[in-house]
Amino acid sequence: MRERIRILYVTDGLGNGGKERQIIETLRNIDRRIFSPGVLTFNDNQHYTKTVSGTADYFEIIRKDTNALNPFFSIFNTYERFKPDITHSFDIISALYSYLPSKLYGSKIVNGSIQDTGLDKGWQRKLKIFLLKLSDIAISNSRKGLTEYGVNGEVIFNYMNISRFFPPDRGKEFNVVMVAKFTKYKDYESIIRVMRHLILENLIDEAYAVGSGYNFARYKNVINSLEPEVKNRIILTGNIYNVEELLTKMSAGFLFSTEEFSEGLSNSVQEYMASGVIPIVSDIGASNELIDNGVNGFLVDKYDTEGIADIVRRLREDKQYRDELSANCLNSIKEKFSTEKTLGRMESIYKEITHE
Repeated sequence: MRERIRILYVTDGLGNGGKERQIIETLRNIDRRIFSPGVLTFNDNQHYTKTVSGTADYFEIIRKDTNALNPFFSIFNTYERFKPDITHSFDIISALYSYLPSKLYGSKIVNGSIQDTGLDKGWQRKLKIFLLKLSDIAISNSRKGLTEYGVNGEVIFNYMNISRFFPPDRGKEFNVVMVAKFTKYKDYESIIRVMRHLILENLIDEAYAVGSGYNFARYKNVINSLEPEVKNRIILTGNIYNVEELLTKMSAGFLFSTEEFSEGLSNSVQEYMASGVIPIVSDIGASNELIDNGVNGFLVDKYDTEGIADIVRRLREDKQYRDELSANCLNSIKEKFSTEKTLGRMESIYKEITHE
């Protein structure tokens, strides 16, 4: 029996985000008869640290919080122990730390740092493009991502394990949600404005904001300053482990991004769709590669509060229309973003670059 192909997945952290979710889906679904996955990260005690450490064949943390230069030296021990045939990085930091040992140990480089459509600026952008061009293959989760960074590569859409999700259990309520970190990349100013309007117009029962981040306290204060009838119906959950269960109670899911940092192919929006939750998304970045406007969701101008309210009003009042879009959401995930289809393509790439 021939030895399995060893893949070292390298990521800066294992927080509660889309790329981390993709790593977990890969570890759980990759063909272990052919591949042996390991994970190296540079931050410990994060949202998915325990899950990943218990799922990977090999797991290691090299902390960089006390000395950012430490991984440049310690990472060689990782390569000596695991001896990866392929190094698959997910961000600039990981691509930088792993480049030299990958070359010295003959590990093929898969650079998967394009998870966006223009997030990186200045010297970070230049470094990202430089490392992408040095890789054996660049991977983007959207077509626009490759165009934005001006590199050739493969588009591998984020994949969804549909079996994770449950049938809707919404009852008569019409609740909405936004699942996203509270960072400068997400436009919580706009989402709070829209949620407030929808509540005052009695178009939704409750609005949920799921996630954490350095802006969490700031927006919590903003919400607490609103009218009692509004702030009492906007629920901040923080990070949660059962987002699939929460989504069964939701009818629509929002994602508003900032123009400056744009949006790649959002894992949150795909999770909405896999749950039959209808996405209402700012028409920024690569969202149009996922959403067919008016068919399986809506691409909106996030500043058009009345236009968004009209969409929600129709969804709430017309159950047949809502059910039709909800079914289209699930079908889109099954047809384009299933684990079998997209992870299967990734496995083929691994075989191709190692000549297996």
